[in-house]
This record gives sequence, C-alpha cells and structure tokens, in this order.
Amino acid sequence: MKNRLLLLLALFVFTSPFAFAQLDRTEKKLAEWVDANNNDALALLKQIVNINSGTMNFEGVKAVADVLAPKFQALGMDVIWEDGSEFNRAGHLMAKIEGGKGPKILMIGHLDTVFEPGSPNQEWRQVDEHTVAGPGIADMKGGDVIILQALSALHAQGLLKDMNIGVIMTGDEELSGSPLSASKAQLVEAAQWADIALGFENGDGNPATVNVARRSSSGWKLTVTGNAAHS
Repeated sequence: MKNRLLLLLALFVFTSPFAFAQLDRTEKKLAEWVDANNNDALALLKQIVNINSGTMNFEGVKAVADVLAPKFQALGMDVIWEDGSEFNRAGHLMAKIEGGKGPKILMIGHLDTVFEPGSPNQEWRQVDEHTVAGPGIADMKGGDVIILQALSALHAQGLLKDMNIGVIMTGDEELSGSPLSASKAQLVEAAQWADIALGFENGDGNPATVNVARRSSSGWKLTVTGNAAHS
C-alpha cells in the first residue's frame, strides 16, 4: 500500500490534481496499471538490491545502471551514461523525453548505497509478508523503481510521449566525488532545465507529510581588525 501511495503521489504531478479517494478515469487506469505490475516491480527491485553498488564499487554502480537503462529506453526515452572518472566515481544515469506538453519535470534518484562489498548487508531478505530488507531497499533503489513504475504507467496509457520528463540517477549520492563542480554538474544542469523537481528517496509513505525542503548547513568566517586590549 505504501508503494502505491508513493506512485500515486508521483503520478498526480503528471496529470491533474486529485484526492486519492476520487480518481478520474485516467488516474484510475494509472493506478490499476501500477497494481497489476507490482510483482514485476518487486522482481526488478530484488534484482538491483542484490547487486552491490556501494559508492566506491564502480563496477557495481554501473551494473545497476545497466539494468535500468534499457527500461527507460523501452519507454521511448533518450538515455545517457556519464562516466565519472573526472570526479573519481562510477558516473550518472540520465534519461529524458521532451514531448512539448506541460511543465518540465525532473525525477531524482541515485544508484549507489552505503554498503560496500565488505559489508555484511548484501542481499534481499523477505522479513514477512509485507516487509523486505536489504541494501538500498529504502535508500534508494526502491525509489528508483518507483520512478520507473510511474513513467511506465504513463507510457502504457500513451501519455508519456507528449510530456517533458528528465530523470537523473547519480552514482555518488552517498559519497560525493571531487571536484564537486564536476560531480554535480549534470544535476545542476538538470535542475536549471526543470520547472519541478521530485526526489524519490524514502519517506513515511504519507503524502500529507512529503518533504518540500531539506535541512542544510552553511559555514562562514568573520575577520575583524582593531587595537589589541585586555579582554
């Protein structure tokens, strides 16, 4: 149920605003497609969770991208892999379709996890009927699959081809590459292109509490001059 709510939250941006209990005809079809294809989504999630993609495991990060890239291409999207050697990371996966209608929407994910090859947390585990665990289930291979499912539902209804959608899945979210100007260049460019940006990292599953901003910090240094004196 939580995944369905997250998908519906994504889908409402692409169609008309709606209350979750009162979907129009198109929105019902989108929701029905999501429900009908949930098992395939879980199978894909299991496949990529079982690929170690710790940030510094460049081959693993690229392997996750290699699984997802054909999925986006099958939706009629242009797909690019940006090699990350310039900033000492695996790279970034990007997909885009520009159909000319509606706002430019950016969907943000990441391919890497904090679990490097030496971590004991390496595999998908079915905890109970409603719960699975594993590296990246929440942060954020689950979110990556939701991005793909939302776009696939739109594609199945013939809506995606007319939209302006960009997707970027970075390969160094957990441990940024250096220099940052190179590491974040594609993300900055995508943000400048977009009218709306949605990040798909995990939340509590309640659309009413979706985050519209993130905490941050800044540092500064104050230099003063004057005459030295006691205290």
